[in-house]
Amino acid sequence: MRRLRRTALFLLALTAVAVVAAGGNTFSAFSATTSNGSVSLSSAPDWTAPTVQAAVIANSSGGLGLKTGATYNVYANVTDAGNPASGVSVVTANVSAVTTTGGSTPLVPCVTACTVQGVTYGYKSALLTENTAAGTKTWTVTSVDVVGNSSGAQSFTVSVDNTVPTVPSAAIAHTTAGPGISHGATYRVYANASDAASGVNTVVANVNNITTGQTAVALTPCTCTVGTTSYAYRSAVLTANSTLSTTAKSYTVTATDQATNQATGSFSITPDNTAPTASNVQTANGGSTAGKAEAGDTITLTFSQQMDPFSILSNWDGSSTNVVVRLSNTGGNDTITFYESDDATQIDSLGSINIGTTGYVSANTSVHFDATMVQSGTTVTFTLGSPVSGAGNIDSNPLPARSTMSWDSSTIPTDLAGNAASGNTRNEGGSNDREF
Repeated sequence: MRRLRRTALFLLALTAVAVVAAGGNTFSAFSATTSNGSVSLSSAPDWTAPTVQAAVIANSSGGLGLKTGATYNVYANVTDAGNPASGVSVVTANVSAVTTTGGSTPLVPCVTACTVQGVTYGYKSALLTENTAAGTKTWTVTSVDVVGNSSGAQSFTVSVDNTVPTVPSAAIAHTTAGPGISHGATYRVYANASDAASGVNTVVANVNNITTGQTAVALTPCTCTVGTTSYAYRSAVLTANSTLSTTAKSYTVTATDQATNQATGSFSITPDNTAPTASNVQTANGGSTAGKAEAGDTITLTFSQQMDPFSILSNWDGSSTNVVVRLSNTGGNDTITFYESDDATQIDSLGSINIGTTGYVSANTSVHFDATMVQSGTTVTFTLGSPVSGAGNIDSNPLPARSTMSWDSSTIPTDLAGNAASGNTRNEGGSNDREF
């Protein structure tokens, strides 16, 4: 009897403590277990609901989108922050807007294939099938911890997209100056692809007809320009077959959106295996005195086809750039050579010009002109500026003999397809005349 009284008094005291604790909102101050002899009482110190930190729906190809009829999984990251935490007990998703029977879909701890586009998730559903119409769908994830705290339904969205992407343009190019390819040359594949709904997921090219075995070349996002066309995707550097005929070669580019819709664009390119040649050289008077080299005069080199400007001068895109033109006499005919803007490094890729006579510069001297160089199609044109040295060496008598210039070109530069120049010698077209 006395023992029962003591037990009752203890229970009464414990109830009082609980009431005081409840009034002060300090539930977590309870110890987990309190005992008195054969009587034990327990309380749950975790009053904090778990949190759904992130969740996605990903189709079977790993894209964050769906199309009608596609299979998918639901992924989520859930944490329980009680002090101490009782732990996550149940995670469920309501995907009835995506799969009509998915009102309470369990998510279990993820063991395999838990990473979606770089994010690793702790919970994953079984494979489900989308069976609703296209559009943006709202779905929820709810988590409950061991002691029954619930996160409530947290909302997310997914796009059900049945529209295929577009692949409007593509190019194969050895150089960014323009499209082109030759046997054995390096190249990249460029393409534009877009998707208005779920967004582009992957872009791949099949260039098996150009490089055997390359049927699924990945293209990655870029901000690229080839010639005058901008592209959003580009491949790594590839190498064309060493025996590539000059008949048109077809290739395809396939874009897949996040919902796994696909579109394939078909394109073609005709390889060019012909070495470019020097085809003409001319000067023109742009100054005040004909027959005298001075500011405003021009020198134009013409190739048989457009050249890769980068192969002429490193990092040159063909736009106007500063160079130095040297007019020299070393005991024979006057000559013209080209130098970088430092006036120290010769531009060997352009060779040299033999004017065919003397009279433009004093014997055994030279004059160095500031100049600009610009490419337009098959031509490279130099416009003379003021002399930077040797101005006094310009022959004061502007009546040199009429002659025909001779351009000794170089094998260094390549055309847009990657063919090296022949390095031939080309005489000035037209009749004998005075230069400048």
